[in-house]
Amino acid sequence: MISRWVARLCVAALVGVFVLIPDATSAQQASGIAGVVRDASAAVLPGVTVEAASPALIERVRTVVTDGEGRYNIVDLRPGTYVVTFSLGGFNTVRREGIELTAGFTATVNADMQVGSLQETITVTGASPLVDTQNVRLQAAVSSELRSALPTGSQGLIGVATLVPGMTSSGLDAGGGGATGIYGANQTTSANFHGKAGSKQSYDGMQTNNLSGEGSTSYTMNPSTVQETTVEAGGISAESNASGLLINMVPKEGGNAVSGNLALSYTNQHFQADNLSDTLRARGVATPGKVLYAYDTNFALGGPIRKDRMWFFAATRFTGTRNQVAGRYFNKTQGTPIFTPDLDRPRYRQDWLRSQAARLTWQVSPKNKVNAFADPQYYMTRGTGVNNAPEANGCWYMWPQGLYQASWTSPVTNKFLLEG
Repeated sequence: MISRWVARLCVAALVGVFVLIPDATSAQQASGIAGVVRDASAAVLPGVTVEAASPALIERVRTVVTDGEGRYNIVDLRPGTYVVTFSLGGFNTVRREGIELTAGFTATVNADMQVGSLQETITVTGASPLVDTQNVRLQAAVSSELRSALPTGSQGLIGVATLVPGMTSSGLDAGGGGATGIYGANQTTSANFHGKAGSKQSYDGMQTNNLSGEGSTSYTMNPSTVQETTVEAGGISAESNASGLLINMVPKEGGNAVSGNLALSYTNQHFQADNLSDTLRARGVATPGKVLYAYDTNFALGGPIRKDRMWFFAATRFTGTRNQVAGRYFNKTQGTPIFTPDLDRPRYRQDWLRSQAARLTWQVSPKNKVNAFADPQYYMTRGTGVNNAPEANGCWYMWPQGLYQASWTSPVTNKFLLEG
């Protein structure tokens, strides 16, 4: 009987260990602030209280203390703008403003403290650190503001691919004419020097690749839920199994103030030009590829349920395309051995997606934060096999599909972070 209980306890402990092991991508993508504090004689100062404050933090302020070598390291920070304050009895308080953090970036912020009183504060202003000296990764961060401001033609991974040097995507197109592949299965990305087979895509550190290989993913990102997207192309940690690109989407979490956004876009063939020439017509191309319609609607709302304790964020997306395929037609004489192209019925591909995402962020205690996220999606595609007869292509309804997450983080000390 005792041996049976011991065996059960061992199994439970082993399961707990695997549950608490976080995805390595999540740990790699966390931002931070680190540095060394010295006095006027360049001697290191242990015991200095260092505070990082930002509206991006649900607890508003994260506090650590320098170690015996005067070093500090504030881990697991959200992307945003920070104010760092250094204080120690017998010295003037030093305040450093305007520290910009992107996802996966650790800013080095050192401080030199002068003898004085805590009531005297020295404010240091200057450019935010641009070089991450704490990591060796080759990475780029693309913010939601940048995606919205630039005419990329897409707010998803395809838009990211157009903004990161050396990165390409299976769904890239000119003028929206190749809009198929954006909304769902087997969207792939790659780097010119890596290829796509080893690329990994993740959302908040959770891998979203499917089992079809070549870096494909069936989960379609809702751009309204993403604050930043980071792309790692080199120097990737051995903790990750990515041999190509490592792409992580950092989600929005709401805030202490209610805010939202609404985005609408629509186009069709009347806003599109083509290069159909007499030479192409002589070769049998009677109709060009056309965007019959493409629409994308996004609405998002976030705010506090309880300030500094619990936030919510919700977003819904309705999007779809219908594209005419060049040089392909339905059969005008079905039921006979002869294929007669029906020039009045060009072949088309149709896709649509519905997404309803919601996130809760709960600061349980100063050292413990819990996130819960759900994004159920409905996806339909028709006419995907270009080389098949249009009549032979079926209509695929993909449900259930989506992404569901629950996570817990606890920065115990400067050098010890628990995630699960």
